[in-house]
Parts: sequence; C-alpha cells; structure tokens
Amino acid sequence: MTIERENFWDTIEEWTDTTSESGYHFGNSIGFHDKILEEAKSFKGWKHTFDGENFSEELRYNLVTLSGATMDRWPYLLETQFSKDRNENTEKNGIAVDEELDYWWTAPTKEDFPTLYEFMEHFPRFHNPVVSKLGAGHQLLPHDHGPAEQFLYNMSLNEPEGSMTAIYPRGVLDYKPGDIYRLDVHNLHAVKNGNETRYHVLFHGGRY
Repeated sequence: MTIERENFWDTIEEWTDTTSESGYHFGNSIGFHDKILEEAKSFKGWKHTFDGENFSEELRYNLVTLSGATMDRWPYLLETQFSKDRNENTEKNGIAVDEELDYWWTAPTKEDFPTLYEFMEHFPRFHNPVVSKLGAGHQLLPHDHGPAEQFLYNMSLNEPEGSMTAIYPRGVLDYKPGDIYRLDVHNLHAVKNGNETRYHVLFHGGRY
C-alpha cells in the first residue's frame, strides 16, 4: 500500500512491519535524563518554530545539518517548516496542522545544559544538538527529510501520557525517558503528544 501524510495514522496497523531493518534502531538509554529534563524546564530562551528568521546561526546550522543536509537547504526549510506563512509547500511538506503549533527549539549551551554537555563529552559521537519542546496535545504532522537515505539521533527526556511517535515502516516506537534511537528520517515519521510538554534532544546523524 502507498503510505502518505493523509493516511499515515489511519493505516498504521496495516503498514507496520516490526521486522524491517529500516525506520528506527534502539541505541541506548541513559539514567540521568531527568537532570537534562530539569535543565530544559528551567531554560527561558526558546525560539518558536515559526520564528525561523530570528534563529541564531548555530540553531539554523544544527537543524539543517541534523541528517546530513547542507546549508543550501535552509531557504526550503524556512518556507515549509519554520515560518507561519501557509502555502502549497507548507501544506504538502510542513509539520504544523495550523498556525497555533506550540513547538519550540534551542541550540543548547554548556552554561544552560551542563549535564547534556557532560554526556556529549563522554560520548562524542553525539554532537551538534538541538532541544525541542512540544506543547501538550499538539502534534507534528507526518513528514520526511528528503529522499536521500539519512538518519539522526533522538533522545527522549520525557514521554507524556498518551504521546506517540511513529516512523514508517516499523510503526510506533516504545520510547521511554532516557532512550536514544537512531531514526531513518527519509521515511515518513510523526508525533502526537500527550498530556504535558514533551522534551527531546536531537543530535547530528548523517547519510547512509
């Protein structure tokens, strides 16, 4: 069957194949995620996802290059994901249901996220992080990062009750706080958040 944005969630039981080697890959789980979570909750300098014009250079760079793209992709991302203006590309490839999406980003600093930086110093393959903050009851529409086979690392800091993350073709991830997955983001993936604010950290991946 053909999986598209419009039927992603409605047909998930039909297309889920947990034996597939593509989609997601469990990496590890850390026990001090709660400390990073507290750092994220205390942080005040978030940038709204539609405020792309005012992102710092570091935040732009870390977001664009997460799964191996180069900075010439920024204008496309600014149009489709990081601006509240609605157009044909936004409707086809954007992540927001509407202009009310409660979604925020930061490129964390060592001063504000010391525990996260300590983790990266011990495990240097995790680098160029961005931290995301998704409001209760909000969702990220099914989307992909382009046709080239590519991946990034995603660490859960908390999993609100009722939240779901899914990626084609393996289906729903059994995320627990502290889990780190490698996500094959050339595949459609989406998030439905639960009953409180959801915090995740994304790290640089690359191309296969």
